[in-house]
Amino acid sequence: MSSIFYRLGKLAGPKVRTAKWAYLSATAPQAEVIEAEYAVGSEMAQLVRKQHAICPELTQQLAQLAEPLLSSLKNNLRSFLFAAIQASEPQAFCLPGGFVFISDTLVNRCSGNIDQLAFIMAHELAHVIQGHVMERMLASALVRTLLKGGHLRAAATGSVSRLGIQFLERAYSRENEFRADVFAARLVKAAGNDPAGAIDLFLRLQPLQDIRMLGDYFSTHPPFRERIANIKYVLSQ
Repeated sequence: MSSIFYRLGKLAGPKVRTAKWAYLSATAPQAEVIEAEYAVGSEMAQLVRKQHAICPELTQQLAQLAEPLLSSLKNNLRSFLFAAIQASEPQAFCLPGGFVFISDTLVNRCSGNIDQLAFIMAHELAHVIQGHVMERMLASALVRTLLKGGHLRAAATGSVSRLGIQFLERAYSRENEFRADVFAARLVKAAGNDPAGAIDLFLRLQPLQDIRMLGDYFSTHPPFRERIANIKYVLSQ
């Protein structure tokens, strides 16, 4: 994934500046904020697709599962796009504008359980809707460097690559991860799925996290046992 972010310098310039203004401005209409996010995310999504093969059948499955989730969102103005990609490690991530990618290895870990898949998808939706992905992007050292006009030098030295990996693979704050879990649990329930599927998924993944066999993506997330406790508390309300 590092090569994607080696080329992230493309995002410097008008699109990122517009997204930053729209996101931080109290007067910007929501539609303008969403349009700015989409402009940035679409370029990043193109790079992801160039570096990872798309799995057509799994992508179609994700699109079908997304329909009730998206229908259950209130006042949603975004157009979310889901895609399954080939990757050696289980991972899921979202980009500004609502582009969500889930690895085939993570989909396969769910063994066809739609409740578990729905939760993963809803969790990534939460990061976009709650503003976590743009907050992290605009606060990252990478984007600050690019916006200062140093993107060409950064790309030449390879620092874009290193910072880019940290931007995407580093977890959100613990608070944001827990908030996304709560949002996801409630959304999958509203969509007719069982939110307890998240608990089953985390229990299956926990042994791999304990022995550090899930790669960088899940190793930087809060421990599954804490996320399980958080979801159980929410479901008990």
